[in-house]
Amino acid sequence: MAGRFTLPHIDVSALHTASPYTGTGSGGSSVPRIRAEHGRKLSNELDVALAAITELRGADPRLEPAAGGYIEVELRPGTSADVLEWKKHGIRPGATKDRDNLRTVALYVPDNAREAIQQILDDYLSGPLSPKGNPPNASRVEKIEEIRRARLEVFWTDDPNALPDNPQHLMWWAIWAHRDNEAAVEDVCRRLSLRAASADRRLYFPEAVVIPVLARRAAIELMTFATGVVSELRRASDNPVFFLEDARENQNEWVDDLAGRIVWPGNEVPAVCVMDTGVNRGHSLIEPALAAADQHAIDRDWGVDDHHSHGTAMAGLALHGDLTAALSDRSERRLNHRLESVKLLPPQNMDPNEPHSYGVISQTAVSLAEIAAPERSRVFCMAVALVRGSKFVQILIFDAFIMLWFRSDEQISGGCRQACG
Repeated sequence: MAGRFTLPHIDVSALHTASPYTGTGSGGSSVPRIRAEHGRKLSNELDVALAAITELRGADPRLEPAAGGYIEVELRPGTSADVLEWKKHGIRPGATKDRDNLRTVALYVPDNAREAIQQILDDYLSGPLSPKGNPPNASRVEKIEEIRRARLEVFWTDDPNALPDNPQHLMWWAIWAHRDNEAAVEDVCRRLSLRAASADRRLYFPEAVVIPVLARRAAIELMTFATGVVSELRRASDNPVFFLEDARENQNEWVDDLAGRIVWPGNEVPAVCVMDTGVNRGHSLIEPALAAADQHAIDRDWGVDDHHSHGTAMAGLALHGDLTAALSDRSERRLNHRLESVKLLPPQNMDPNEPHSYGVISQTAVSLAEIAAPERSRVFCMAVALVRGSKFVQILIFDAFIMLWFRSDEQISGGCRQACG
């Protein structure tokens, strides 16, 4: 068994790479700007970029003329996109991405703010110097490297290789828009005969909404540049709402179908040891990969079954990951690892753990798994944290749309919805 400081089962040597450190800086530069040269350069570039917005007006008779558009702004490394925001005039940054040590921002400029943004450059170019010898608006303007007409690439914040080159490529796009533009996106989709996902299949954030839209690249380009309602683009990921809501009545059939397509692991493969509230193995997507002998508890009186459902959900996530694609297709799935479980949190009818004892408790949990199968390679997963001043444990929810799809019988109920809720 591994000693306290000798852990042969933890080996990251194959994952490390060496490279010299290069800082991104804080947006400053040791090279001073030449005021006249820099001001004229940006002013000319701004004129060209704004003219490109105007060119797209009326490009498609189905669309209402937009009240603004996007330009592309390149900033010095490390500069925050917030330096470009001017809420008073509705000027706001959209997609921001870092490539080749440069920061590029899609900046929305309303038509009625063009004069204001031009005035910033004019004041920088010819306004009076401050007592310290700085031109007006230097803190904004001197952090700008270049202004140019917007390209679709600046809106794309996903894997660059996932952006299709073919204008006729059809796929689901994740359109990010400001919350106040949601209705406008719906209107544009209706005018262009594009399919937008319904509200229950969208993601809502305090300032943004993500709307899946089925469209060709050419239509997305038209929507992006001719309307100004798109602030960011990604490839739409699979949405599990169908399985969580629409197909609940038939979930047993879906689960059994997937279980029948899985090539289950043997005992010789590595394991993920879930240290949590226990695991219920009475689920067809867990039982073949979790032997009864691999279930443990800090206190035998607790039992090894899950009293909360969080441990079972975490086990499902550790074993299968996101099940959306697996449930949707018909392909064979091969698992190369199995599960272990150590219950380190007591049921609510038992005495709670002492907060100061969690170090010893965690060591004991590790030891139980290693003593039971000393030759097995494993990693440990403990997704719980003690809340100070409380007898209960606050569950840390992981960023996963779907952890494990549970049958409705009482023994293993409530898992995914409660864990994700």
